[in-house]
Amino acid sequence: MVASSVGAVLLLAACGNNTTTTSGKLPTGPVTMGVLSCFTGSLASLGQAMLQGSQVAQKAINDAGGILGQQLAITHADTQCDEADSVPAVHQLLAASNVVGIIGPETQEINAVAPIVTSAKVPTQFQGGSTLFDKNTNQWLWRDSPSDSQLGVAMALYAYKKGYRNAALIFYSDIAAQTFPPPITSTFTKLGGKIATSITIAPAQTSYRTEVQQVIAKNPDVIFTQTDAPTAAVLFRNFKELDNLAIPFVGTDVTGGDDYLKAITYQVAHDHLISVYGTSVTGAAADEFNKVFTAVVGANQQPLANANYAYDSVISQALAIDKANSIAGPDINAALATVSNAPGTQCYTYKTCLDLIKAGTKINYEGASGPLDYNQYHNVFGPYAAFQQNPATGNQDQIQVLSAADLAAATP
Repeated sequence: MVASSVGAVLLLAACGNNTTTTSGKLPTGPVTMGVLSCFTGSLASLGQAMLQGSQVAQKAINDAGGILGQQLAITHADTQCDEADSVPAVHQLLAASNVVGIIGPETQEINAVAPIVTSAKVPTQFQGGSTLFDKNTNQWLWRDSPSDSQLGVAMALYAYKKGYRNAALIFYSDIAAQTFPPPITSTFTKLGGKIATSITIAPAQTSYRTEVQQVIAKNPDVIFTQTDAPTAAVLFRNFKELDNLAIPFVGTDVTGGDDYLKAITYQVAHDHLISVYGTSVTGAAADEFNKVFTAVVGANQQPLANANYAYDSVISQALAIDKANSIAGPDINAALATVSNAPGTQCYTYKTCLDLIKAGTKINYEGASGPLDYNQYHNVFGPYAAFQQNPATGNQDQIQVLSAADLAAATP
């Protein structure tokens, strides 16, 4: 299913209006970007966060006059976090929505999506952490959130700083989850820790007592983990039954999602789980994101985990269109790195960056999620933080920041 926040735009061929290589193609109606992610299933919170961040950026852009004089429309399609389901989803998005760029996806479906968007010449800013893309050479793929290899480093570094020295790993068999054990293991051992055991579990089982007993027998002082929400509910219940959750957990961004937290309960999460994921930096870009977020979602609300990455994707892609003075895919793609990489005048909001572009100034957009300085593989690096659930508010409270410099020093 594809839904749009703005009225229908002109229907073009299946590859959208990006297939042209004509420079200087100007829009004649709303400029549409597509959010491609999972909106159903156990990881639906990923898509919800991505759409939320995109809609915050949409308001910031439209309030500043839009893109090349036209309003920005945001549409989305559901991949169900599955490679097979992502194929019709991306084709439907391209055919029905006239998109000039795609935000997403986040998990293993990027493997199926990549050849389709490449053929269509659609710039795609995905946020999946797969280490397979650490040396990406596909010019149409841009990853504006750090690789899982860096998240794994951040998890190990947090645990070591906390004083843990003997760790167990419990990850479910999902392909995306299996990218974490290698960087966690190599970083934790480099720092001086030891891995007591590493266990892979199948999702959606009725009991994990055998695996839990194996972990407890190794006497770890911390457990690194990622599973989906239903699996976590059973796993935490089994640990409660067998050792009263005596061993603390350190999890990924998935464990900070509301569906996961509700599955194990907010109170258990507060008492026994720390989630590590990308954090907003302080400064003008973060202030702008928070201001517009309040206008879109309401006061006393908290952005969903990783929504700031999607926000930065949309803002930077819009600036690339402004810089290129074109909605043609090749033109946008060529301008993406130029608007967010040094050298250039640093700018932090869509309006101030746009004004600089109009004045002929080379810009360096600094995002709400951190600097969007793409390397030769179209990857970025940014700060992470450790979060603890607040059962009273339902929010995640940031308790420790792990800087890019910290991560660089800890990386094997």
